[in-house]
Amino acid sequence: MIPEMTNKLPSSMNMTLASYLRKTDDILTRNEQKRWFAGLEETAKKGIQQFQSASAEVQNGIIGALKDRIRTEEIKAWYSAPEGNSLFQGTSISSLTIPYTISSPLKFRSIVDLEESIANAYIQLHKRYAKKVKKAVIEDVDTWLNEGLYYGVVLSSKIISQAFNLSVKYSDVVLKIGPYTVDPHEITSFPDDVRHEYFEKCLKHINVFGDINLEQREMESSLVLADISKPKMKEYKDKIILAPVRCNEIASILSDGITSRIREKTAGKINPRSLAVVIYDTDTPYTYHRIMGYCGNGLSLILPGLTILGTSGTIEAFRWLYAYRVSLIAQKMMKGSLYSEVHRHFVPFVFFGVLVPRDAEILLDMENLHRLRYRGNLNPELECAYLIPGVLNAINHCGSQVFSWEDFEKKHLLNN
Repeated sequence: MIPEMTNKLPSSMNMTLASYLRKTDDILTRNEQKRWFAGLEETAKKGIQQFQSASAEVQNGIIGALKDRIRTEEIKAWYSAPEGNSLFQGTSISSLTIPYTISSPLKFRSIVDLEESIANAYIQLHKRYAKKVKKAVIEDVDTWLNEGLYYGVVLSSKIISQAFNLSVKYSDVVLKIGPYTVDPHEITSFPDDVRHEYFEKCLKHINVFGDINLEQREMESSLVLADISKPKMKEYKDKIILAPVRCNEIASILSDGITSRIREKTAGKINPRSLAVVIYDTDTPYTYHRIMGYCGNGLSLILPGLTILGTSGTIEAFRWLYAYRVSLIAQKMMKGSLYSEVHRHFVPFVFFGVLVPRDAEILLDMENLHRLRYRGNLNPELECAYLIPGVLNAINHCGSQVFSWEDFEKKHLLNN
């Protein structure tokens, strides 16, 4: 277990989720952001058009190819989790998988505390492992290491919720609507008019989101992913922790804040070009997909085992399925809150790095890991649509040549 930072984090202004998200307004004015949104729209529209105009056979081929890629990430995640004291575990973007492990849960009074804590952990773990990585690689990696050993960090969604104090009394969300007693974890079992009335009542009872103009789907998703099991802290007694909303925006703003703090704290000695921030929830995505409307058109593919709520970085900078792989690994390492309490083994963050600089340059876009992907939460329809032109291109280049026994015999069985 790593010698930990003090759990008494510096006091800071209590920033609400609503005020934090206002930083998105500045992000949207950046020229690089506008260029990315234009490229996203062009490629995703092309993918949707290609899928809708394709025959059923081609559509099935596209979906099959995407499912194969999902399965590949599951297998890579399976052998990428650390074993014992191993430093390098998997391949490519999961070569270096480093948990920040402590014996007591961190207590966040605000999102500023969380930024501070992640930056401190990044610096501590960089200093601990940089020399070991340098010894393991034959090339000169000094310049690369100066940019920071880790390209990204994975967080559980409830860490975000704690930072914004997104918790409510359980009695405030189990409400009487006409003849029904509505429990949010069973929200999809009620008629639409009951769900809408429940949403309207929740807006009056739940004030932790401030003046965010929440949609019904956002409120329902936050409630259905809410945790009853939680850190053993007095302030959460008789409460549930709601899931955060608009996690792509949170991730992008967090990325900017964390990297700025790393540069400032190290006087530029560690100078990340950007940092991917991934936010996931341990719940399986089936009910969440239904609430968000991700069903019915064939493009809302399920990533089994967890729900990815958001990530920073353009799709080109950090692929959707990379976010899935690192989330699976992080979930395995973080385990559950009850396990952590019993064993005094808490992992609030997991950092990821590559083995050599070439992997980073080929597989990631290190300049754009902080970029706002798009607003809201991660959208599997949009992610799949963006991938379709590339998937179709790969399918078409495979050709349709029928197996020829004569050709096989000449190449592999007959003496030339």
